[in-house]
Formats: sequence, C-alpha cells, structure tokens
Amino acid sequence: MKIYNSLSRTKEDFVTIQEGRVGMYVCGPTVYDEPHIGHARSAYIFDVIRRFLIYKGYRVTFVRNVTDVDDKIIDKAKKEYANDDAHAAVQKVVRVYLDSYHEAMDALGIGRPDHEPRATEYIDKMKRFIQTLIERGVAYIADRDVYFDITKAKGYGKLSNQDPEKMEAGARVAPGEKKRDPLDFALWKAAKELEPSWASPWGEGRPGWHIECSVMSSDILGDEFDIHCGGIDLIFPHHENEIAQSEGAGKRFARYWMHNGLLTINNEKMAKSLGNFITIRDFVHKNKDLDYLKLLFLSAHYRSPVDYTDEKIEGARKSKEKIGIFLRYANNNIEKYEKVYNEKPNLDQGSNFITSMKDIKNYKENIEKAMDDDFNMPQAAAEIFNIVHSGNSIKLAYDDKSNDLIRYLKLKYARDIVQRFASDIFGLFLNDKEDMLLPIERKIYEERNHFRQIKDYKKADEFRQILLREHNIILEDTKEGTVWRRKI
Repeated sequence: MKIYNSLSRTKEDFVTIQEGRVGMYVCGPTVYDEPHIGHARSAYIFDVIRRFLIYKGYRVTFVRNVTDVDDKIIDKAKKEYANDDAHAAVQKVVRVYLDSYHEAMDALGIGRPDHEPRATEYIDKMKRFIQTLIERGVAYIADRDVYFDITKAKGYGKLSNQDPEKMEAGARVAPGEKKRDPLDFALWKAAKELEPSWASPWGEGRPGWHIECSVMSSDILGDEFDIHCGGIDLIFPHHENEIAQSEGAGKRFARYWMHNGLLTINNEKMAKSLGNFITIRDFVHKNKDLDYLKLLFLSAHYRSPVDYTDEKIEGARKSKEKIGIFLRYANNNIEKYEKVYNEKPNLDQGSNFITSMKDIKNYKENIEKAMDDDFNMPQAAAEIFNIVHSGNSIKLAYDDKSNDLIRYLKLKYARDIVQRFASDIFGLFLNDKEDMLLPIERKIYEERNHFRQIKDYKKADEFRQILLREHNIILEDTKEGTVWRRKI
C-alpha cells in the first residue's frame, strides 16, 4: 500500500509504527453552525479510508476531535444567549451544533470515531504542554498571552512548502497582539470580557486553536502516530503550527499527512454570501438519498477538488440505480435458483469454477490495487461498475442444473463483491431505500397487479402508467411475476 504524504509530497510505502495497528487522527468540526456538504466530503473520505484499512486487516484507532471553544463559537453564543454566563452560553451552542453534526454523520452512515475528544476536556493538559514549550525555550510569555517562537521551529514551512522569510513579508501583527514576530502564533490567549476563560500560570484565558490537536493526538495515540488527516485548507497555518509546537516539545508526531481536496459549487467557493451554501440537511430535503452525495465524492480522487452540480448529482443517482438494478436482478435469480434446485451451493463448488470466475476475480483485484494506490476511489468505483455490467450478462436458464450451477456461483460471487465494496467499504446504503417501494407506490403496484390477475389489462395499464409518470418506476412482467425498477 502506498499513501501520498503531504509532508514529502510523494507517494510512500505505508509502514505502520506498530505492526498491524494504525493510529489515525482527523481534525474534526468546530461546532458553531449546521454541517455542510464540504464537511461531509472530508468526513466521508477518511471514513472510507478507515474502512479499507480495517478490510486490509489493520486494527485502527480512529480519533476525531471537536473544537468546542473558539472565536466563532463565542460570537454565536453572545448573539443567541446574551443573558447567559459565558461558559453556559458556549456549552448551549456546542450542544446544538454537535448534535446536528452527529445526526448528519449518522445519516451519511459515517462511523463514530473510537475517540472524540473535546478541546475543553484537555485544558489542563494543554497548560502543561505550553509550560513544557516555555521551559524548552520555544515559547514566550507576552503580558498574559503565550506565543510560540517561530524562529525556534526547525524547518518551519516544510508541510506547506513555504519559505518563512517570504511568509514574514506578507504577515501582519493584529492590533493588541504582543508577539515578537508576525508568524508567531498564540498558545494561550488572555481572557477578554464576556468570554469563557480558565485559570493558568499566565492569568485567566483560553488556549489557542492549534495547541488542542497536538495535545489530544499525542495523549490518545502517542508522541508518534501513523496518519494525520484534514482538509487541504488546514495545511497552513493549522497543521504547520501543529508540527512546529509538537516537535518543539520533543515529539516525533505524525508520520503521514493526508489532505482531502475542497468542494466547490458550480465552480465557485461555497459561501453563505454567495447564496450557494448547502447544508447536509438541505441536501437531504432536496435529493432524499445521501448516497448520491457519496457517489459524487467517489467520482474524484480524494486529493483533488470536487465540483458539485445538479447534473453531477443526477449522474450519481443513475449510478446508484445501476447498482440497484443489478442487485435486484442477482438476488431474484439467486433466490429462484435455490428454490428450483432446492440447494444453496457454496462458492467453492462446481466444475470449472476458477475459470468461470476469472473476470470477476480480476475486477476484485483491481479494486484492491486501486485502493492500495493512495486510495484511488474513482478507479475502484469504476471496477465495481465493471462487475455490475458483467453480472447483468449472467443468465440462468433453469433447464440444466450443471450449467446453471456455474452461472449461479458466478452471479452470487459478483453480487457479494459489489455488496462488500460498495456497502462495507464505500458505505452506500444498498438494499435500503432504493430497493423499497414507498407506501403510496406499494399501493399502486398492488392495485396494478390485482387488475392484471383479474385480466382487466386496461385498468392494469393505467396503474402502470401512473407508476412510470408520477414515480419513475418501470414494471416488467416475467414468467416468474412482475418486477420493478426505478427509471434511470
């Protein structure tokens, strides 16, 4: 397996610190607003990577933090809970939007992390970490603030591939800041009026943003761990500063840095001011099925940007329908075979088994190769659709058990692989909403079949047309009965 390491800007062989184990830290949400589809992409990408690592046999410890004290959270708390104590107001904002985030992740089918530390739970450990940096001479006290001294950071700029001297030329010191260098960053901020604060050796205040991830990741995963993840927008300054302060404290920190590309809307940055801000709740209200969003994400490499358009979502809907059509076809024929021949053969049965499965087996191996190559999800998804195409061509005749056995086994093998990768690895909700008729659709479907059974074909056709015209459902009458599928 190879992973593109943002630190070296090359693909590297993936070698874990402990054999068979992976420590993975993902920068999680700052909970001050509804989660949007950009949050969904990052969370989904790293959940798929986690799932594939587990598929490969690794024991993964997955950590995703929550920033629950921050300027934006405080501003929201002041507006929405102006009469409350500062700590209580912030906690109310956090409770509302963290619940919303969890609800959205659950709807997406994204697994909860093994650990979900909150910044406010680590205040004491952050203070000890900051004190260590002061004692090591890489941080300094300025009045009641504490700053990291960027001149003491060896190789600063190595993650973002920037020259500190050029960075300094464009940097500015904000009013009220007492730092020595424009690039120095806050480890501890002195308390301001109507803001939550904690006691410290340097006075009342709260931690800076960057310090929380260094402290939480090393506390849970150790001073050196395998993978640190986040959006590409976090490379500078957040992740660059994490490296500086962690190495300044004598820690080796993360081996591999992985960053996902950002999401745009019709080739524009998503922003409320542009009127193109799409929350996960908005997407569900409009499109019903979050798998369409996941299939959009799978269409681009995780390191590349992905552009959201209605046309692409429609393409994702058609892609899911193709998988659904195949699975219904496969399940119906597998079930029929087992009824006709009264047996459920195992995959290792049947003559010429290996030869007959060769194309499906090759597609499966191609999926694994694609994922082993820096998690090339678009290529892996393409191989799944190759299996779908091949599986649809497998026809059971039900007239010769010996020939049908091979076809049955191949169809079952194809179905199982599609379900394993599309569902277990890519987290698509297969055999769920797409494979179920809504109550109103079920009623029309049953009415249509009733009139067909009593040979009132004119009335039956009227109900068929209603399903097609109003619900996009196509009916197909076969010897075994009526089957349905949604129109692509």
